[in-house]
Amino acid sequence: MLGTLIVSPLASRIRDPAARHQLTGHATAAMLDRGATRVEVHEVSDPATIRNAAKAAIAGDSGLVVVAGGDGTVRDASSVLAGAGVPVGILPCGTGNLYASAAGVPRDLRQAVAALRAGVPAPHDVGHVRLTGPDGATTLDSGFVVACGTGLDARLMAETSREARRRYGVAAYFLAASRLLGSLAPQPTRLEVDGVATDLESVVVLVANCGEAIPGKLRPRLPIRADDGLFHVFVLPRGGILGSMRGAMELMAAEAAGQSSSGAGLRLAGTHVRIEVTPPGPTQVDGDAYGPASLEATLRPGGLLVIRP
Repeated sequence: MLGTLIVSPLASRIRDPAARHQLTGHATAAMLDRGATRVEVHEVSDPATIRNAAKAAIAGDSGLVVVAGGDGTVRDASSVLAGAGVPVGILPCGTGNLYASAAGVPRDLRQAVAALRAGVPAPHDVGHVRLTGPDGATTLDSGFVVACGTGLDARLMAETSREARRRYGVAAYFLAASRLLGSLAPQPTRLEVDGVATDLESVVVLVANCGEAIPGKLRPRLPIRADDGLFHVFVLPRGGILGSMRGAMELMAAEAAGQSSSGAGLRLAGTHVRIEVTPPGPTQVDGDAYGPASLEATLRPGGLLVIRP
């Protein structure tokens, strides 16, 4: 059985060549123990080459594909691997690693390699997103694994540099949020979930396939699972620091979907979501910033067979 190992040299935990070489060796050994007779290693960093490596794995009839990188690397590979029926191992080497964590993959790399060696594949959801710019042209047509959205979260991604994420981890996003919250104003928004449209105002609309507020430490009381067959849509309709913080806290504490107790937050669930903000605001997909656009997200339930303990 051919095995394919896709490694991102830009992932924060393996940016050092020595660390990357060591992980590649451990991963290759685990793949051979799992039944691979040969392992092809692709060290790739940009979305196109990551997708090409995944396409080569499928074309070469790989029976096992392992992705060593962060959420962006997993997203780019899953755009090709979703629906292929090939077991996929994830070695979480980025800053957030939200999808790996949601899928049950240990954050500790030694434990993740052990899970790769002896774990079992289980179906997990992935999404597909299309961004349409103000001129009507499609600006992105891609898979995603964690979340996409428009408004505050997109501004946070644009304001947080790769260097800041490397130095401060998830705290970098909170630093950016402290600069942005006071200046955000609600914008007219049309939100459609599974064909049901709602007109409201928003400072952020987030479509989440999985995730936590602080990886491994803080998550909503009503979980966002990567295998529940649903998107979870979060809306903050009020601007300013107080309104945004109140809505966020109420959504974190809520035990059911719907409007929060004060109306400062809204949570919905579905498999197909359309968002149109007037005027269009900045967007983000799995932590990568994109320009102003309307957004359409479609769920692929159980699309990725993730190896987990």
